Amino acid sequence: MLRKLGKFLNFGLFRNLRFWLAVITLTIVILKLLIIPYPWPELSPEECTNPPIEGGKCGFIFDEAHYIPAARKMLKGWAANNEHPPLSKTLMMLGILIFGDNPYGWRTLITLSGAASVYLVGIIAYELAGNKKLAVLAALLFGFDISSFNISSIAMLDAPALMFSLLGALLLLRKKWILSGIVLGLALLSKTSTPFVIAALLLYVLLESLYLEKDVRPALRRWIRVLELTGFVAVAVMIVGLAIYDYSYGAFKTPFEHIDYILNYHSSLTFSGGNVVNMPLSWTNPIKQFPRTPYYIVSVRVDGKEYHPIAYYGMQTPLWWMTWIVAAFAVYLTYTTLRIGKFPRMELFILCWFAMNYLIYFPLAYLFHRWVYPFYFYVTVPVIAMGLPRILLGDRISEYILYGLIIVQITWFFLYFPVKPEWFTDFLLAIGAPA
Repeated sequence: MLRKLGKFLNFGLFRNLRFWLAVITLTIVILKLLIIPYPWPELSPEECTNPPIEGGKCGFIFDEAHYIPAARKMLKGWAANNEHPPLSKTLMMLGILIFGDNPYGWRTLITLSGAASVYLVGIIAYELAGNKKLAVLAALLFGFDISSFNISSIAMLDAPALMFSLLGALLLLRKKWILSGIVLGLALLSKTSTPFVIAALLLYVLLESLYLEKDVRPALRRWIRVLELTGFVAVAVMIVGLAIYDYSYGAFKTPFEHIDYILNYHSSLTFSGGNVVNMPLSWTNPIKQFPRTPYYIVSVRVDGKEYHPIAYYGMQTPLWWMTWIVAAFAVYLTYTTLRIGKFPRMELFILCWFAMNYLIYFPLAYLFHRWVYPFYFYVTVPVIAMGLPRILLGDRISEYILYGLIIVQITWFFLYFPVKPEWFTDFLLAIGAPA
């Protein structure tokens, strides 16, 4: 049976890459759209714009309590939430103008951004490895990562930022430096963590340049050229975007004042010994995990049984458990590929992205006591999704393990799907699973 499945996957399913990536992406879009109206607000927008805000009655999930009121104020011409860049909130504003001031307005464009990232993960994986099967499996693993699905289904800054980051990375890999810089500038205008993504990409280009040029000086010249065409363009786009926002809303005299405010605000977000912080190692350690974080929970008790028809969680997933295995094999494969005289394109991309978007939080948290949150790992999940099939494809037994992990990942996804129909809840309760 498994042999037949392997043959089917090799010769039938993966012939048309873009078609199957579109199928996976469309599936995720449908699942996201189905849950948009849950929860629906009980209070009016006016009652949910200024503090105190009752997030549950307002229909807000997690940090939507910050960003949706900000989008509403911006629609009225008021500067709001200036500690974060404005583009993601502008998408929320646009959604409200199109679909109304309700969950469809808040979440639809953010949801589509999150789904687009699934497609982009597959395209980037193929760009790096040239393997259609790997690309489809990477998109499948990322698309059915429940924590990533939840974060990218609600009105937060993360989904647009990741979408623009991945698109910018794809353009950079295709050596479209200026276009990459423009798109990465949009990512900078979406969330303040984007500089880590740009640092990862520039590190990758530097290592690639050192390999290709075989000498430091020409490699540095090549890298500086990319820095100018991509990095500087990204910064310029961010500055122009902030200038437009500041002028329109009268927020700051110059975009540089705005950037200074953002940097000062985020550098002040530190914790002391009495605070409970989910440190970075707990995000990926399957033995000592961070506590499952309830973003929005509705509890119902019937006949002594409790279940949750709506339950948005932040949690580890089976894919997150593979993080250190993927990282270790990426190091090993980088070494072995270099030894045979080839450039380890995918492995170095994974390691650079992993270092600058996950490992960077270790010194920030452990040394500088900067507040960190497990959902920050959302940006790193794509390279884990790419790396797992990279290390397991090729050998029959390893591929069976990979297919088994994918089945576990998808099962985990539906087990913790945030909005469950009654029949599925009844089924979970009947088999003694969490519902």
